[in-house]
This record gives sequence, C-alpha cells and structure tokens, in this order.
Amino acid sequence: MADNPILAAIEEVVSLQDGVAEYTGPNVLETLLPKEVAKALSVKEEVAFTTSAEDRNSYFVTYNSEILAKFESLLNQQGYVATFGIHYGDYLKTTGFDKIVAESLHPLNGLIRVIDANPRKTSYILCNVAYTATADEKRIGMISFFMNELTGVAPAEVGDALLWESDQIAIAPLDDQTTVPFDHLSDIIANTAERLINQDLENWRKSLNRKQGRDEERLRAYYGAIKREIRAKIKKRHLSGEDEERELARIKATDMELKRKLADLAERYSLRIEAQLHSALVVLLQTVHVECELVRKKHKRRIIAIWNPYLKTIEPLRCEKSGVPVKSFYLADADAQILSTSVWEDS
Repeated sequence: MADNPILAAIEEVVSLQDGVAEYTGPNVLETLLPKEVAKALSVKEEVAFTTSAEDRNSYFVTYNSEILAKFESLLNQQGYVATFGIHYGDYLKTTGFDKIVAESLHPLNGLIRVIDANPRKTSYILCNVAYTATADEKRIGMISFFMNELTGVAPAEVGDALLWESDQIAIAPLDDQTTVPFDHLSDIIANTAERLINQDLENWRKSLNRKQGRDEERLRAYYGAIKREIRAKIKKRHLSGEDEERELARIKATDMELKRKLADLAERYSLRIEAQLHSALVVLLQTVHVECELVRKKHKRRIIAIWNPYLKTIEPLRCEKSGVPVKSFYLADADAQILSTSVWEDS
C-alpha cells in the first residue's frame, strides 16, 4: 500500500503538516487533517484518499487532480526549523582511539595520527527537501537526510540517537566550534538532495526513457514508410523534372516533420525537477571529537574526526572536492586536502 507514489506523497505532506495518515485498505489512505490544512484543501478534516475510481466512499485522486496541486502548494509554504538535544546517559569512551581511527579511516597515500579526544556536542541537521518532478505527468515527493554540521558529511548516520531521551534546549553556539561555512553547507545540502532525488526518481526516469525510445521508433517507422512510398512512386512512374522535384520536396518535408515530432517527444519525456528545503531539524548529539593530524609528504594539517556513540564508530570524512563521504581517501600533494578515489583518479 505504501508503495503507491500518489498516496505516499500525500501521507508525507500530511505528516509534515502535523496531521495523521493511515492506510486502511488497498490504495486507501485515511487522514485526519489540521483545521487550517483542511480549509486550504477544501475538504473535511477527516477524509480518505484513494487512487481507485471504483471506491465511491473516498476522495479519488490522480496525478492530474486539483487536490494534488493543492497538496503541492502546502509544500511551497515556508518551512520551519526546530532544535533539541539528546541526553546520552551511558559511558562515553575517551581513550583507545589510535586503533579505532586506524581501522576506520584510511589515507591511501599518507598518514593519520590521533592527537587528542574530548567529549563534545555535535550539531546534526535533518534536512527535509520537497520536490516537484514533471514530465508526461507530475509527481511530488520529499526526501530527508542528516548532515553533520561540523564536518559537512551528508548523508550522515545517527544510529538510534532519536530513540534516546531528548530534552528541549535553547539554540546556542556549541563551545565556539568551527563549523563548515554556511554557503558550503548550502551547497552540500543542494548536492546531496539532488543525488537522493535522482535516486528516488530513477525508476521513473528509466520508464520515461523506455517510453521515449518506443515512441521514437514508431515515429521513425511511420515516416520512413511514407518516404519509401514516395521513392517507390518516383521509380514506378519514372518521374523527372518538376514532378520529381515535387516528390523530393515531400521527402524533405517529411524529414522536417519527423524532426519536429522527435523534438516534441523529447520535450514531453524530459524530466524537470524543482526542489526546495522545506524544513530542518537540528539535533545536538553527545559525541567525541577526535583531533587528528593528516600527513602528506611535508604537509601536515589537523582535522576533527567524530566518534558517534550511537553507532559505536568513527564517522566518515568528506571529500573536499566532491563532497561525498569517504573512509578511504587520498591526500592532495599541495595541502593534504581530502580527496575521494574518483576525484584523485580524475586529477
């Protein structure tokens, strides 16, 4: 039931608007909407949505339904940011990181050394990105991922942190920590969202490509048959002079019409995506900041690696060119910059 893309999109939007949604049957989603949301959608507060035209007791919705466009407009409203902290009551290790770091992070052309380790809170941002995808039909969706604000790693894992006891806290700087600059964080969010949205739409993109290939083949066969008939007519009637030129002009016009039709198909099946950050949840987790030194030839630099107690592991670092998370990486010759294998091979 949850694999129905229309109802899944509605369910996600309803939950983001503090409503309640529950599947009660095949292709049926029962919802309890906040009063203002129901008013915006012009429906009752208790309403069931369905993608089955045979269900007369529910609100029938398709990709072209006006109600779906209204749900989309809810995503376009300004989002929100909330912040809370997680209370970690277990023992937090502060030693033994030389071995752990060596087993977790692998400079392929340099060294990494542990300098110090200290318990510190780390800010993780849960980014909820709403998107609208349009081709031969329209779809709306939402993707979510965590980003480590200190390292810029996204998507980041937080393990079972959200299942622990949480406390409301005021938004405040974290011990004068140096985080990734805001413009870089914005780029990381955008690039990560683009990558995850493309993954979310991969099956649909493949379907569009198959449909486009099928329709192009039919067009080429149809107009190819027309051109063969014209050539056969020229040969059969032994046309020449103006009569032959007239028929050749028809072939040229047929080629131009085919080209126009193929361009129309390309436009019809072209996938256009619009996305925006809908909301963000800042979660402060108790972690251990492991200060490390990277060494590449004569160049040395210090970085912070994060020990996540909810995962019991060292988190990946970030490729400083592509932004992808890495555990095995190269160090640039000039400044020991962290580079993924693909970036290093392309350089």
